[in-house]
Amino acid sequence: MATIEATAGVPTVPGEIRWFPMAASQTFKRGQFVYLDDSGLLTVCGSDPGGIAGMAECDATAASAGAATSGVACPITLAKRGQQFTLNVSNGASTLTTSNVQVGHQAEMYVASNICYCDYGNQSNLRLVIDDIAPDNAVGDTSGRLICEVIGNYAQLAQGTS
Repeated sequence: MATIEATAGVPTVPGEIRWFPMAASQTFKRGQFVYLDDSGLLTVCGSDPGGIAGMAECDATAASAGAATSGVACPITLAKRGQQFTLNVSNGASTLTTSNVQVGHQAEMYVASNICYCDYGNQSNLRLVIDDIAPDNAVGDTSGRLICEVIGNYAQLAQGTS
């Protein structure tokens, strides 16, 4: 089987896109999950976040043209029921291979070097549910890509759809 290079996450299918202002000093990249802070401003998610608004559709610095990010609008694909995202599988900082056993199970979200991973190796802070193995990957691929959804309780903008 192949070893898959870790890359930014992507919405698996086009979803609902909304624009939100960013918090100050944001450095998130396209394909990273973001949340809305208490002021309603986009902020990058760390590993195992308390909530996920969606996936950034542009780099924070691109949206702000390299200037300060505070208040500059950035588009996100909303994380809500049925919206799938494609992420590399991991075991925290270690690699993991894709397996049919993973499908239907929940996983943590791990973040490293501006890339969000579906962390199947850890099962204590579940944020994602695995729907399938990405069609361009195979069972047994190291760091392969999985199709995931945000668990309803963590989708900040689900509006009762979860």
